[in-house]
Amino acid sequence: MATGNTLDTTTTRRTFLDGMLATGAAALLPGYAAKAPGGSQGAKAGPVKFLFMADHHVESDFMERGHEVYTMWRPGNHAALEKTYEFIGSDPYCRDIDFALFGGDQLNTGYMNHPKELAAEREIYYRTLGSLDLYRRTKGKDLPDLDFRASATSGSAQEPTQPRKPDSRVIAIQGNHDTGVPQFFRECSFKCGDTRFITFFASYVALPAPPRKFRSTAKVSDEAVAFIEREMAAAAADPAIRHIVLVSHWAIAPRSKNFVWPILDACKENGFNDNRRKILALAEKYGCDLYINGHEHNGGYPVERAGSLSDISCASVTGGKASWAIVEMHPDRAVFNVYSRAHATEAPDGTVTYSRLPQRLFTREIPLKPIR
Repeated sequence: MATGNTLDTTTTRRTFLDGMLATGAAALLPGYAAKAPGGSQGAKAGPVKFLFMADHHVESDFMERGHEVYTMWRPGNHAALEKTYEFIGSDPYCRDIDFALFGGDQLNTGYMNHPKELAAEREIYYRTLGSLDLYRRTKGKDLPDLDFRASATSGSAQEPTQPRKPDSRVIAIQGNHDTGVPQFFRECSFKCGDTRFITFFASYVALPAPPRKFRSTAKVSDEAVAFIEREMAAAAADPAIRHIVLVSHWAIAPRSKNFVWPILDACKENGFNDNRRKILALAEKYGCDLYINGHEHNGGYPVERAGSLSDISCASVTGGKASWAIVEMHPDRAVFNVYSRAHATEAPDGTVTYSRLPQRLFTREIPLKPIR
């Protein structure tokens, strides 16, 4: 029986999807008008509102390269993710999102040339995603309102050409753990309401590090910079666009205690790639002032400045308390309403025990300056 946000129920994987989500979900937040479920497929009556998740790290057997993966990726996480998706689809505040944006590392070993493991992770990813009402409702639908464009990036067998259009209102980009997974985008651009979202890919670069440590950064291609420039220029020329939001898996803020593995400026270690500075210059030129990233699993959702950009580093879905966010784009600010995920454990016989539903934890507000 559910009590508040705490559950004490046991079921099996087979019967999990038939279980009822606890009733009496959180009421609408004060100050926001209700919208009919269905997101932006009708006329927008309020702020652009979307789900942001990153770093799912879907793992098929909780092993990587023959060793146990981090303790945060453990049996029960798949069921917990499904329960989290069910909560989002049932909660009066969360369920009317316009779209979902996944910030990379949806899979865990998608960067490796191991087809069997990749296929298993991809199956789990889409099976769990089927619990998200937004995905079920929009899968296979025509989405002309997004005005979606993607780069025509081609690559090797490990990095195939991207799909041209999303197959639902869930838009997922590549991180370093799912580099080359063709279902996830690299550079893409779409609009919702008065906001244009632009994403780009950065490739993994290992840096020299002391023994038993690792350091890394990311390298941005010239093609990615050209795509960003084209899309920012088009957005700035569109009288309907008020905000431009830039998204990548990697941080762009300077290295600090909160931003440990950001994209670096030109230096010997990244082959003197200077495209970070070029991106910052483009953001300044076209009035883009919000940057969203994942990768570092920052449960505190820290915000730091990089040129004109406010970079907010978001948490991992499989992390501890803070896990995902419902984001609202207002004329003068972006509001990140941060939630925990559901919690579950799984026994060797497949029995799953759920101990907690998601709950709203805190709000992070970032001031914005409209481009017009």
